[in-house]
This record gives sequence, C-alpha cells and structure tokens, in this order.
Amino acid sequence: MNKTLFRVLITAVLILAGAVLAIAATPSSEPHAAQGVILDFGNYDIYYQGVDDPGRDPVDSLTELCDYYSMTAIWDGDVLKSVTKDQETYPGEGSGMRWGLYLNEKGSVGWKACTKDPKDVRIGDYAAVCWGLCRNDGVPTPGVDATGVCYYGYGQSYRIVSLAPSCTETICATGAGNIIVGADEFSNYPDYIKKEMATGEIVSVGGYTNPSYETVAKLNPDIVIGVGDQSVHRSVIEKLRAHGVNCLATFPGDSIDTILDNTYMVGAAMNYQLKSTQTIDQIENALETLDAALASGQARSSKVMISLSTSKSPWVAGGTTYASDVISRVLCENIYSKETGWAMVNSETVPSRDPDYIIVVSSDYGNTDQDYENMVSSLSAEWRNTSAFSNGNIYLLTEGATDLASRPSTRIAQFTELMCRMTQHGVLDDTELPMHIGDDYTNYLTITKELGFDT
Repeated sequence: MNKTLFRVLITAVLILAGAVLAIAATPSSEPHAAQGVILDFGNYDIYYQGVDDPGRDPVDSLTELCDYYSMTAIWDGDVLKSVTKDQETYPGEGSGMRWGLYLNEKGSVGWKACTKDPKDVRIGDYAAVCWGLCRNDGVPTPGVDATGVCYYGYGQSYRIVSLAPSCTETICATGAGNIIVGADEFSNYPDYIKKEMATGEIVSVGGYTNPSYETVAKLNPDIVIGVGDQSVHRSVIEKLRAHGVNCLATFPGDSIDTILDNTYMVGAAMNYQLKSTQTIDQIENALETLDAALASGQARSSKVMISLSTSKSPWVAGGTTYASDVISRVLCENIYSKETGWAMVNSETVPSRDPDYIIVVSSDYGNTDQDYENMVSSLSAEWRNTSAFSNGNIYLLTEGATDLASRPSTRIAQFTELMCRMTQHGVLDDTELPMHIGDDYTNYLTITKELGFDT
C-alpha cells in the first residue's frame, strides 16, 4: 500500500476514534427523563408503562398500559371513569374517589390536576404524567424526586451508592442491601452494613456533608441515592446525572407519610418496587396497632420536647419534622411545633413551655445509670424548672437509640413505639422501660421488634 495513503488512513482512523471518545466523554446536558404514563390506584399500588414516542398522549398510553397488565379502562369521552383489575373495579361505589389526570411540570416538584383535554397533552412535555385515583383534594404519590426528576424507568439496579444513613437503611429495607457498593461513613445499620463498611466490601464515599464525587464515580454505580435537602448531595447528583448515572434525591423527612413516600420511591427507582410496598405495609400495620392501643382510653395528652443535647441553646424538633409527627401520632403535643424543622432555641424558653416529658437524643453519653445521672446533674436551672424534671420524666436515647430517633428511615414504627412507651405510661405496660436506652432498644419493643429490616 502507498505509504502516503496508509498515513492518510491511519490519520482518519485516529480522528474518528478521537471523535467517538470525545462524544462518549461529553456530559449529557439532560438528566434521565422518563417517557411514560403512571397509573396510581392509591396506597402505593402503582403501575408504570414507558413509551417510545414522547409525543404520545396519556389517553392512548393508558390504554396500552391496561392492555399490558390485563386491565380494562372505561372512558366517557376522554374522562377516565373506572379501571378494572383482578376482577375489581376502581373506584368502588361510595368510595368518594375519582380518576383524574395529573401533571408534574419540568423543573418543579408536585402534581397539578390537568385542566385541558387529555388528548392535547404530550407526555414528553412534562417531568411526569399520572392517572391517579384520588379524593377531590388529594394527589397521587410523588412521581418525581426532590429535584423534580422522574424516578421511573431506571431499570434493574446492580450497583448502588448511598450518600446518607437514612438512605442506606431504606435501601436495605427494600431488599437491595446486598448490592450496595458505596455508602457514607456514618452508615452503620443494619449490622451487616457496618461490618462490610469496616472490611471495605462497601467503600466509604465520605461523610454525610462531604461525599466525594470522585470516589462515587470510580465505583461505577448504576444508581446513587442521596437526600434532597442537602446541597452537597444535590451537587454530586447533578454531576453524576450529567454523565448518565441514574440518581434519586429523597424528600426531607418532615413526616411519617414522607418517609413512606421515600421508601416507595427508593424501591421503584431500583426496580425493587414489590419489596418496598411490602415494607410500607409492615410499617403501616404496626402503626395501626399502636393507634388502636392509644385509642383504648388510657392515653392522655402531654407536652413533649425532643432535644439533641442539654446545652444552653439546644437543637430541638420543631414542626415539619418526622419527630414532631411522631409526637402527634402518640397523641401528645410538641412544645416547639411552631418552629420550622430542627431549630436551635434558647433554654430560657423551656420552663415557659413546661414540657411534661423531655427526650434527649445524644451519643455524648453512655448507656449506664452513672451516665444518666451525670446528664441529669448537668442540666441547667431552666431545665430543672419543668414538670418533666420534677416528675422524673427525662429520658436519654443514646448509642443505637440515637440513630433510631435521628434518622427519617424505615425504622419509624420502632421509634413511634418507643415514644409511645416513654410518654404514654400504662398504654403499653408489657415491659418496664428504663430512663436511658441505647443499643438495647429492641428489648423494650414488642409490637415493632422485628421491623428493623436487618436481614
């Protein structure tokens, strides 16, 4: 072959190879966008069907979904009247429910009821599209994560990285703990996660507030799960999505319902949806058992304070926190419910609000009588001038109980039972509760003992 021609060919091949590599290395400007329709029957009974053409409308797309899952949709024009599956028709007579089309605009979080002809809707114009069975003032399960990106259609996960302990616990509870390849350094539950973190089988990707993007990327994950209200998590997620990695940002744990939504979202994003709904059922059943016990007539309303320390200006559980929701669930009153989120308060406000019970959540103390006595003896005059102090109703949650109480995760039912036992004496009297509780917290749980999801 002519040398000149050979050089030209080699040069052309190199240029072409460089172009291919450049294309492969160029970040995608668009995150994953699910093109499909969601069918939500309520109570996390949800189906999703992807479509190839983003120009499809949700009417024809729902018809295809129903055909695929052997369901029957009944229409009145373009109004969805009912859906029959497994020989049962929804909505049931007298249920007060109705089908509606809900849209989630791109770049936003939250459903809005569709006000135009469904045939004029193009699925690709929205972050998510859902036919939901709701009451007039209700909306379906969130169809996007905390960053406004739809989490459906990611496919089966095989390599997961978690950026937060609450995410790790939720991943494990939905059956995917064995495919976690990386987690933040504080992920220590269930026990096998702690052991695999110690041996390096699960790689530490940094702290909760400073995860390493480079470490995460080197693990070649197919999905990364973090917390949406942590700016550093959102930053890592944004970078990873730009390089084609699927990610999920969970919602802040501001209520029990949000924790359940997060549990479903994590399972659906990993394609562990069945296990996630089973986990949710277990949590809800346990909470309903606690509700029944509290409704027995022996419960009484008390004022409660949950604090993360005994300092002069402690961080306390304000309103819009799962901890405040738990206080309400056990039929008590959070004295700092008017505060937003976890808030720092001056201890001078403690005696004026006079809590009947004070729950200190802190790993600064051990789980011994002496540690508890040291904590109580160190309390300021303001804390001593409360009904909680006078009546000996100050509890210390330390060691593993600290994690239980401070993480918005699938152990929420266990935390609720523990709170019920601390603040509703006589309602659950099948075990004697000490004033300090640590790694032994499951010893005092009977209703939710097995809901640690640690297998």
